[in-house]
Amino acid sequence: MDAQHMAVDLRRVSLEVIRAGQAANGAYVASPTFSQYGYSWLRDGAWIAHAMDTVGQHESAGRFHRWATQTLVRYAPKVEALLLKLQDGLAVAEHDYLPTRFALDGALGQEDWPDFQLDGYGAWLWGLVQHCRQHDPALWPEARPAVVLLVRYLSALWTSPNYDCWEEHRDRVHTATLAALYGGLSAVAGYEADLVPASLIDAIRHHALRHGIADYGGLSKFIPPDPAPGKLVDASLLWSAVPFGLLPVDDPVFLATLAQIERDLHVPGGGVYRYRDDTYFGGGEWVLLAAWLGWVYVELGRLDEARALRAWIESQATAGGHLPEQTEGHLLDPSYLEGWITKWGTSANPLLWSHAMYLILDDAIRQKAPVQ
Repeated sequence: MDAQHMAVDLRRVSLEVIRAGQAANGAYVASPTFSQYGYSWLRDGAWIAHAMDTVGQHESAGRFHRWATQTLVRYAPKVEALLLKLQDGLAVAEHDYLPTRFALDGALGQEDWPDFQLDGYGAWLWGLVQHCRQHDPALWPEARPAVVLLVRYLSALWTSPNYDCWEEHRDRVHTATLAALYGGLSAVAGYEADLVPASLIDAIRHHALRHGIADYGGLSKFIPPDPAPGKLVDASLLWSAVPFGLLPVDDPVFLATLAQIERDLHVPGGGVYRYRDDTYFGGGEWVLLAAWLGWVYVELGRLDEARALRAWIESQATAGGHLPEQTEGHLLDPSYLEGWITKWGTSANPLLWSHAMYLILDDAIRQKAPVQ
């Protein structure tokens, strides 16, 4: 690490970036400077809040979960109308679904956006339960109506094709999305069993593991699997084991998935691509995915590799300690970079989710090896 980065306390700066990016009502902005990311995603927010819990900032995490609870309850009539349409066999429009992102005041976004995504709702349920179980059980009665609403929503829609966590492929079912739903609903059931039918959780896991395993022996990006090299695996499959527990981290199927991600998506000595044919801003290495791979390594006891990824993340920070969404050093397709910059401006920096995953990885390493 050069002198510029050695001078930055990235843990401290990450906390500052996250605090500065949290609205008074508790919502976390995805990025305070990027043209398209001035919203709060439940997916990003769940991990940002979890990161704040890991470093003892429970009040910040609690304010986010309260904001999410209030926002979801606000749109209960929207969910009820959708469920009634489904029950009556009526056509459903894209705007009938809950969105993946909200304005910081809880309003719906007005732009045309790939909104029908389910993984963020699974991630939020998982994060809410961890927060309530470990830090704030008094929040659960307040959040419970939103949880009940989401269980009904996800029960009706979990088999539906929807956008993946990268907001692509609306026509497909995604194994990582099913893992997020499994993790979130399992967490709720573990906290209050009567809220989630056991048959629903079992069905999601069975479907993912029956139809989401590719010929190479690990999990596939899509269900059914797509054998094309660029569509075989996705780095978001890391969360199928850590933390969502669709598979144990040492399960042979997950270890095969991990090995394929390492072969296809991990740059030696560097970061992690989303998937092999990524062209968003040229297809760079994502900081948050490098942290996720490091988190998996911690759980597997591969601490030296986890530390190496942490060091790489630290080396990507700006002089002020800001972490980007992705880097430009080893683009998969550089021909796409200028087009995205022309369309939206330079890539997001800072990205709160990147800072959150750095904190999560750093804390995981410290928990395993406190003196290093």
